[in-house]
Amino acid sequence: MNKRFKGLAYVLCLAMLLNVGAIPSLAAANYQDTITIGVANDVTTLDPQGSNTDANMMAFLLTHQTIVDIDPDTGEIIPGLASSWTVSEDGCTFTFEVPEGVKFSDGTPFVIEDIKYTYERADKSSFTKSKVSLITNMEIIDDRHIAITIEKPSQEFLVLLAHKSMSILSEKLTEGQEFGYQIGTGLFAVERWVPGDYVSFVRNEHFHGEKSPTRRIVFRLIKEESSRLIALQTGEIDVCVDPLATDLPYIENDKNLELVSIPNVVMLYIALNNEKPGLDNVHVRRAIAHATDKESMILVGYNGVGTVHNNFINRGQFGLYEDIPVYEYDLDKAKEELAKSGYKPGDLSFTVIYNDTAKENMALILQSDLAKIGINLQLVKMETAALKAVLNDAALDYEFCLYQWTDADGTDFTVRNMYGSYEVDGKLVKNGSNRGNIKDAKLNEMIDAALVEMDPEVREKMYHEIELYLFERCPIVPIATSMINIGIKKGITGVKWIGTAKHDYRYIALPLN
Repeated sequence: MNKRFKGLAYVLCLAMLLNVGAIPSLAAANYQDTITIGVANDVTTLDPQGSNTDANMMAFLLTHQTIVDIDPDTGEIIPGLASSWTVSEDGCTFTFEVPEGVKFSDGTPFVIEDIKYTYERADKSSFTKSKVSLITNMEIIDDRHIAITIEKPSQEFLVLLAHKSMSILSEKLTEGQEFGYQIGTGLFAVERWVPGDYVSFVRNEHFHGEKSPTRRIVFRLIKEESSRLIALQTGEIDVCVDPLATDLPYIENDKNLELVSIPNVVMLYIALNNEKPGLDNVHVRRAIAHATDKESMILVGYNGVGTVHNNFINRGQFGLYEDIPVYEYDLDKAKEELAKSGYKPGDLSFTVIYNDTAKENMALILQSDLAKIGINLQLVKMETAALKAVLNDAALDYEFCLYQWTDADGTDFTVRNMYGSYEVDGKLVKNGSNRGNIKDAKLNEMIDAALVEMDPEVREKMYHEIELYLFERCPIVPIATSMINIGIKKGITGVKWIGTAKHDYRYIALPLN
């Protein structure tokens, strides 16, 4: 396997820990018409370029296609909407071929110009801008071929194009209809979306590949964990995402249900807004890091089933520095760092925002420990949609946030989006998922250099240096990874359970007896 995909394959091959079976054939059996998935987080947009959240990404996977895809079993780049491609000798020009007869789910014919339109539109969104920043030219060769040129070789360009936020849109529909962006070439089409309640998808009969055995998939929002489990037990839903760790025995002991558990590579961390007073001081941030009792947070949040995480990228990603230094839990060192900052105990008061019960329990531990070094922490629990709105608002009116990084489709994407920025009118502007609000020109240069390095060993060391640079500046506090738990109705097959929690439900099926 190509070494640059080694980490990605590690992440995605976690799905293979479960025998989900082959993709069901439409001719093989009769299947339940509608499968309902009880989710904890609401879909907030059906515009692929409007968000990077897990709930939205899983919706885009149903309705749209990217030009290339990532094989969840090997981590290799495979055809998506494009059936094949070639790369020039200098590694800078990619020529893609698409099959004939592709249509969007409403029957509108796909045209090769739609790819060019999609990537030009992506350059205008903070969530997708970094994925197309290397593109210098797009040439339509004929009605089935497009050549895309980038300014310098990139080890992860195709990985970026496989990200679901880069799903191909119809220029005609997106520009001509209010919600035209929600119409894709994927296996399903949006049927109805009731924000705060559910979104339903129906099988796309225009899909040019193998169709799904299930006609209708529903994502039903059930925010409270115990309510989701009850809905599964009573048959209201067929899949229960993220039940409480303490409730897992109820699933294991129910003869009609199955428990799916896979290692989670998602990084839980404390986002510190580096431009807020107090948090703009590196010694304050280090004091907070030393006062973070990660093991106790895992105990109360994940019922003890989790792993302390000290890195600034996800476990399993290429370039992860195994020997990175650690801000160990030490209240005396935390007090020393606070003294270096010039602030005295009692001077600082911050607010932490978060969602769900697990994070609330963790926040209580953090609040108690920060109080011991003289920092007051106020807790504010929010609904997921409201939390996202605060984080995505241009005002950046937050100080602490307990948050998760779930993308593992390439190390460059992680470091660039979590910690990178770009220049606008001579000023640095943070990338869309940079929750620490970090603007560091030197760091940007390090990230850019690692992206184009051709020697895998040298590139790996460059990511080590990036992690060390982040360790010194302590812009966030990594906390933990955990387990992904899903309760399902016995007999469900066809799902690819992914360690990033972005599960692939396109071929989900429940055979009828």
